[in-house]
Amino acid sequence: MGLLQAAYRTYETYAARAGIPFAGEKEALTPLSHMMANAHIEITLNTDGVFQSAVAVPKTDCKTIIPVTIESANRTGDNTKAHPLCDQLRYLAPFGGEKFTAYQEQLNRWADSPYSHPKVRAIRRYIVSGAIVRDLAAVGVITLDEKGDPGKGKIEGIPFENCLIRWRVVPVPEGNSPACWRDQTLFRSFAAYYAGQREGEERGLCMITGSVDFVCDMHPKGVLAYSNGAKLISANDSTGFTYRGRFTQPGEAVSVGYDASQKVHSALRWLTVNHGVSFGNRAFLCWNPGGDKVLSFPLFELPNEEKQKDFVSYRKALAETIGGYRKALRPQADVVVAALDAATTGRLSVTYYNQLMASDFLERLDRWYETCCWDSRRYGVQSPPLRRIVDCAFGAERTQYFETDPRILREQIQRLLPCILDEKPIPEDILRSLTNRAGTPLAYQEGNRETLLEVTCTLVRKARNDRKKEEWTLALDTSCTDRSYLFGRLLAVAEQIERAAFDRDEKREPNAIRMQAVFAQRPLYAWRIIEEKLNPYYARLSPGLRAYYKNMEGEILDKLFGLDDPALTQRLEDVYLLGYYHQRTALTRKKETTLTEEKNDEYAE
Repeated sequence: MGLLQAAYRTYETYAARAGIPFAGEKEALTPLSHMMANAHIEITLNTDGVFQSAVAVPKTDCKTIIPVTIESANRTGDNTKAHPLCDQLRYLAPFGGEKFTAYQEQLNRWADSPYSHPKVRAIRRYIVSGAIVRDLAAVGVITLDEKGDPGKGKIEGIPFENCLIRWRVVPVPEGNSPACWRDQTLFRSFAAYYAGQREGEERGLCMITGSVDFVCDMHPKGVLAYSNGAKLISANDSTGFTYRGRFTQPGEAVSVGYDASQKVHSALRWLTVNHGVSFGNRAFLCWNPGGDKVLSFPLFELPNEEKQKDFVSYRKALAETIGGYRKALRPQADVVVAALDAATTGRLSVTYYNQLMASDFLERLDRWYETCCWDSRRYGVQSPPLRRIVDCAFGAERTQYFETDPRILREQIQRLLPCILDEKPIPEDILRSLTNRAGTPLAYQEGNRETLLEVTCTLVRKARNDRKKEEWTLALDTSCTDRSYLFGRLLAVAEQIERAAFDRDEKREPNAIRMQAVFAQRPLYAWRIIEEKLNPYYARLSPGLRAYYKNMEGEILDKLFGLDDPALTQRLEDVYLLGYYHQRTALTRKKETTLTEEKNDEYAE
C-alpha cells in the first residue's frame, strides 16, 4: 500500500466526520466536492433572500468549507471559473462583469436542479437583487469609491473585492445549522448535484481503488496549508517536455478517479493540519489509516512529565507508555509515516514514506528509546528529541538555545527517521559534528554547552553499542581500560580539582576546559601542560581533598600507562566524552551528597 491508498483508507475510516469540526482539531475533514478556504466577510440572509446583517470574519474563525467544481478549485490568476456558492466579492457583485455572470450561471444551475436546497435558492434571490455591495457598505464592512464600487480598503490584508463571502441563512429547521459551511444537508446537496453534472464524462480504471470511475485530469491543491498551490498529482506538461518523453497523454502515466482523488487530498490536508508537524515547510505525518491512536510525529516524543532518576525507573516508564499504545493499536494494524514538501509553488513531493505493522513500529520505538538515552545531571535519564539532536549538530547558537536553518533542519530530521523506524546506524557526519562541537566548549555558553555534551554522549553511546557491539553504560565504569575513556576521566578530574580550589564568585574557566580541544587532538602533550598548572590549585585544597584527588588521578594514570599502547599519543576517539561526563557527574554528585549530609547533620544538632 502506498501513500495514496493509505490516505484513501483514512478518509473512508473518518467519512462520517466529513464537514463536522471536532474539539481539538484545527480543521474539519472536507466532504466530496468541497474545499477549505479562508472567509473574510459573513453575510446573514433570511429564507426569502432578504439581507439581515454582515460582519468581517476574524482570522481565528475564517476556516470555511465551500463547494467547488474541479475547474474552480484549480483556478489561478484572474479568470471566470466561479465557485458555486461562496466566492470573492468580485464574483458576487455586478461590478465583477464576466465573473459575476459566471457565478450566476453556476448558482442557477444548482438552484434549478433536482438537488436544489432552500439556502441556495435564498442566496440566489439575494444575488439577483444586486444589492450586496450597497448592503456591505451600509453596515460598515466595506467602503465605496465615487463610482459606487468597493474602495481600496482591506480586511485582514485582503482588498475588498478579493474578500471571500460566506453565508448564513435563518431561520433553519431544528437540528440544522444556519451556517452554510456547517450544514450537512447542503454538503450532500452539492455533492449529489455535481455528481449528476459529471454524467457522460469519460470513465476509466482508478489506480487507487481499482474500480471504474470518472477519470480526473485535474486534482485538488492545498494539501499543505502554507503552500496552498502545490499539487501532489499534476498533468499539465502537454508542451515542452511532454511528460518527459515517456507518454503522449496524462492517463498513460496515471489515472485516478474523481471520488478517490477528492478523498485522498481531503484526508492528506486533514492529516497535515491536525496531526502533522512542519520543519522548514516540510510536513511530517504519522498515523494509522484505520483510526487507531498512534504516537504522533514530530519526535515520537514519549511523555516525560516526571524526572526519571535512574535507568530502571526510566525503563519502567517507557514500558508503561509503550504498553499503553500496544493496547490501543491492533498488532496487525498499519502505521504510516510520511513527509511532504513543496519543492516549488506548484509541485508537492513525497520525500519520505514508510509503512510498518503496529507491532514492529512500537518495538522499534521501544528499542530507540531504550538505547538512545542519557543520564542528564539536570533532567535525569531521558532521550533527546530529534530536533534537539539536529540543532546541536548543525544549529547556530542563539543565546540560550541552538537554532538550525529550516532547510537543513528538515533534511536532517528526515535522515534520522530511518534510525528509528528501520534501525539504521546514526549518520557519521552527525556524530562527527556533535563530537567536534562538544570538544570545543569555549565556543558556547554554559547552558548550551551542557545540552550539546549530553546529546553528543547519547548519540556516541548508541552508535558504539549498535555498530561495534560494545557495551557502554550510563554510569561511570571504573574497570574500563579504553585509552580514550581514561583520558576523558582524567580531564574531568583536572577540571574538578581547579573548581574545588576556586572562590565562590570565580567565573573563570578551568584550564581543562580551555585546553579540551587540544587535549582531544594531542592528549599527552595537553595533559603535561594541564598537570603542571594543577600544582597551585592542589596547594589551595585541604589535605584530605588533596589526597582524594591525587589518588584518583594516580589510579587513572596507572591504568593509562599500564596499557603499553603504541597509540597512546594519538588523537582521542569520541568515547573520551563519555569518560569525561561520567567522571564529572560522579564527582559532582558525590559533592552534592556530602553537602546534603553535612546540612542534615547541622539540623540534627
